[in-house]
Amino acid sequence: MVYKFKGFDSALCGDSMEELEAVVNAWMDGERPRIRQMCQHTRGNHILLSFVYEDSHELEQRITAHTQTGITGGFPRIFKDDFAEDRPTSPCIPATPPPVH
Repeated sequence: MVYKFKGFDSALCGDSMEELEAVVNAWMDGERPRIRQMCQHTRGNHILLSFVYEDSHELEQRITAHTQTGITGGFPRIFKDDFAEDRPTSPCIPATPPPVH
């Protein structure tokens, strides 16, 4: 798993909080990142936001691939889904004597 980094600087938005918010929201709406860590820092009069995240598109592809290969890791299924359940030959459980010591 490789995490990605994305940073935003309010200086690039003319130090407008509304514009910075719009840029961050647009990135989140477009990328749908799975954020693992977020940090806010000031540099002079500027706000720096940084995100460590997983790419949700990449994550969805891995989940889809894992779902398609299943638990067996891509090996073909051994059992049929329409198997007939084997019924026991006798409905009674035979009595077993206690162990001898």
